[in-house]
Amino acid sequence: MSVIETDVFIAGSGPIACTFARKIIEKHDSARVYMVEIGSQDNPIPGAHQKNSVKYQKDMDAFVNVIKGALQPVSIPPGDAFNSTLGAAGWNPPVGGGGLVSEGFNPLQQPELNLRGTAITRTVGGMATHWTCSCPIPHPEERVNCPIDRTKFKDLLKQAGEILNVNENEFEISIRHREVKKVLKAAFPNREIKNIPLAVKRRADNPKLVTWTGSNTVLGGAISNKRLTIRDETRVTRVVRKQGTLDTIEAADLLDLRTNKKVAVKAKVFIIACGAICTPQILWNSDIKLQALGRYLCEQSMTFCQVVLKKTIVDAISANPDYKDAIDKHKRKYPSDPLPIPFDDPEPQLMIGYSDNAKYHVQIHRDAFSYGDVGPRSDPRVIVDFRFFGKQDVNKDNRVEFSPFSPLDWRPGVTDKYGMPQPTFYVQRSADDAKRDQEMMEDMTKTALAVGPFLPGSYPQFMEPGLALHITGTTRVGLDKEKSVADANSRVHGFKNLWVGGNNVIPDATASNPTRTSVAYAIKAADDVISVLKST
Repeated sequence: MSVIETDVFIAGSGPIACTFARKIIEKHDSARVYMVEIGSQDNPIPGAHQKNSVKYQKDMDAFVNVIKGALQPVSIPPGDAFNSTLGAAGWNPPVGGGGLVSEGFNPLQQPELNLRGTAITRTVGGMATHWTCSCPIPHPEERVNCPIDRTKFKDLLKQAGEILNVNENEFEISIRHREVKKVLKAAFPNREIKNIPLAVKRRADNPKLVTWTGSNTVLGGAISNKRLTIRDETRVTRVVRKQGTLDTIEAADLLDLRTNKKVAVKAKVFIIACGAICTPQILWNSDIKLQALGRYLCEQSMTFCQVVLKKTIVDAISANPDYKDAIDKHKRKYPSDPLPIPFDDPEPQLMIGYSDNAKYHVQIHRDAFSYGDVGPRSDPRVIVDFRFFGKQDVNKDNRVEFSPFSPLDWRPGVTDKYGMPQPTFYVQRSADDAKRDQEMMEDMTKTALAVGPFLPGSYPQFMEPGLALHITGTTRVGLDKEKSVADANSRVHGFKNLWVGGNNVIPDATASNPTRTSVAYAIKAADDVISVLKST
């Protein structure tokens, strides 16, 4: 086994891991950071957002397939593999043998308790290579369990917005954005219809294009610092305690997936920031089985529909003198186009925040997800997406567990595709969750119809559990060691030099997008890491 020595070891390369790396390199004069990612580097710029490519900004539907290709499911129950029409000479599963245990399938998963839409992105940059970049400030009810002083956390959220390059007005130039906003404000005068705070900046050299924030943006100048090393296609198997101690990590065991050779990294501090599933997975595999590990899992419910702009809205665009120059220019170039909306008009990007009366987060926009492409059903310029995100009450029994083996003796092991302990979900929504979900669906239907009729095939619907990809709580922070995995600085309870980061540290039920909140926690944690480095 080859041995590498460094100062800081980071598992993961998403925006949270990169927040740690940036802050440590900026605030410490000599600390070396060794970052490990299980996926490959798929962009010449490490961690860059793939939607910055011109072709995807011109064809949003094409980006849907990029997202589908990037997401790997977490826990899939095996299906019925018995083939009744197969000739008797062919192999079929034995009678009473159950489903096949193909690699990556989970025979322990009960379908009724699964988060079937949950998936992981394994690449340098993580999900920040394709995320929506939505970065709202969480409502006070979405941070009631935060163990950090309220004023301090407000400042951390502000710093997080700066690191993520969050702006609110980059889509104000859009005709559709302004018109949809006007219609909604008139229809719902008592609700706050506002621009989504997005991690994005319109390009100065070509304002028709934007630059979406990726993990490279989060790294900032640290991306070219010689003290930062990023190693891809390498599995972090576990972290190992220093011999004779219970509270100090000495090394991380790695597996180079290209050569299948083991590697050890010795460091002063260790940070696990691999997402809400893989972070507790590594801790569990390291025999760090704290009482709250994997528990208090919260995921957002989600309703979705698409509408076609009302004809009255399209007519209002034609009649508005503010748009005359843009429309005339478009008509001169495309005289046969029946729509008065230029092809390069940016999409709408609006939201209605979580409130005391409506306990869910609303996004009214056009964006690429793993679903929702329009295709030939309509002109994409008249389509608006409605996505409502509902919170899930904090419940200790909602959890993810990790299984090194199956209790069925003929199955030698249940692992994920990378040979790590298989995650299994045990998640249910409460009666209060169900009540809020129903209110959310009713509200979405009413709100969407103010803009236009439903696009056939995209009627109001609940999406697969887990599809929001906003799981929180699996390594939650807190002051009570029995109900949390880490302290207010994200340092794992009982350890001097081990930290966690990601949406998994959030101890609250949330409805809004959690990335900005997770970055805020990571900024505070990085300061704690630096204090330990300087003391050693």
